[in-house]
Amino acid sequence: MKKLLILLWMSVTVHAVDRPNIILIMVDDMGRDWVSSYGAEHSTPNIDKLAEQGVLYQTVWSLPICTPTRVTLLTGQYPCNHGWVQHYDVPRWGGTGLESKKFTTFARTLRGSGYATAIGGKWQINHLGKDPDALDKHGFDEHCVWPGVEEGEPETEERFWNGLLITNGKRSKVPYGPDTINQFLIDYIKRHKNDPFLVYYPMLLTHGPHTITPMNEANPPEGKLALYAGNVTYMDHLVGKIVSALDELGLKENTMIIFTGDNGSAASGNLNGQPYPKGKGREADWGVHVPFIVRAPFLNEGGIVSRDLIDFTDIYPTLLELAGISPSKQLKLDGKSFIPSLRGSEDPFDKRSWIYSQIGNFRMIRDWHHLVDNKGAFHDLNKDPLQQNKVSSLDKIAPGRRQRLQMILNRFPENAPAPFPEFKIKHPGLNK
Repeated sequence: MKKLLILLWMSVTVHAVDRPNIILIMVDDMGRDWVSSYGAEHSTPNIDKLAEQGVLYQTVWSLPICTPTRVTLLTGQYPCNHGWVQHYDVPRWGGTGLESKKFTTFARTLRGSGYATAIGGKWQINHLGKDPDALDKHGFDEHCVWPGVEEGEPETEERFWNGLLITNGKRSKVPYGPDTINQFLIDYIKRHKNDPFLVYYPMLLTHGPHTITPMNEANPPEGKLALYAGNVTYMDHLVGKIVSALDELGLKENTMIIFTGDNGSAASGNLNGQPYPKGKGREADWGVHVPFIVRAPFLNEGGIVSRDLIDFTDIYPTLLELAGISPSKQLKLDGKSFIPSLRGSEDPFDKRSWIYSQIGNFRMIRDWHHLVDNKGAFHDLNKDPLQQNKVSSLDKIAPGRRQRLQMILNRFPENAPAPFPEFKIKHPGLNK
């Protein structure tokens, strides 16, 4: 089904596309251990189909938990540089949130170059009740979002059944939030099929509370794990709907679709027949090692499995290169575009040789084989993916690799100041 090439694959001849469309899908709280194309037991046929038509990346890191991942994705900066190093729920806890005067999101940059832009899903990094123009200031022309639980507003607590959504500034209760958002984005794509567009889809599923879905409400599953599995199934169904709608409009050949997750799973799954621990919030590889699939027919023929390294700071520069945008000198990005990887480049200088993640004051870095963290851990992830054993003293290559990764880790700066005063009050134990 796939032609597996460990590090490199031969370039293929594909037609060039000027200003292609972009759909960025990010599932909430689900890692590789629930995606069958990665070797999970649970079936995800629509995601698997994307993998068959594109590139399945085996080694991609996000951040261990929700809002730091989203800020890193949107800004293209590591947490130590943007300061949002821990989870912070702005609508519930207060504060300014992500400030458009300090940070320019990829949506704002793409909109400034002529892209139509929309977001559908979860926001939570600004208080949209107090700052209703925040999404526009961050670069989104249109939106259909669950704003997060707002303090003193109990109607905002529900995001699924009878959920509260904000659609282009208007608040309303909807029968089932994930369906409404999905249809909003499909309608947006239809209205902008002749424009270059960016659709950012930070999905509500599979975050808790895990409930029944329209697919299993007639026969509700029993138990927390079964409910979570049902949420994964319905998430996969919604991915299939938006991809099918795009393809039926004849937009497949000039659209890049990225599918990923924001952190490790909120429920334990399995990989290749072995139990796999839930990763959300964990200071470990399985807390940040997420699915990452890219379908871009104008860059490759698909059916590829890659071990090229990617972390979430790489998405922003990739979107800029794809759109033909040269970043301004004021735009500080930490990542590296993976367009050469998608094109099949064989030049190692086109690709990363390490990736990084952090939560709070905890930091870790890895290459294709080994992981080093700032607590002194060192593991061979190929032999010990759950980081349970010390590296063998007989491994003569490991010391050099450990030294290299440690040197890179030591070069990272101290954490930037807290992004707003309330953040520091909530997390007083963090460094500067």
